[in-house]
Amino acid sequence: MEINSIMSSQLAQLQQTLQMSILDKTLNAGTGVVEMLAEMPAPAAEHPYKGQLFDAQV
Repeated sequence: MEINSIMSSQLAQLQQTLQMSILDKTLNAGTGVVEMLAEMPAPAAEHPYKGQLFDAQV
């Protein structure tokens, strides 16, 4: 087997390992964000017309 072929296959394995590591860290960080957002209090919804003037003619 040529040295270029060996190095190429090792580089492909390293890239795959790195991608899996990054994906794993991203997924682990993502779950923390989801939990944090779930724990945040929801803002009170404002009434669509309250405090505003509008003209209603019959």
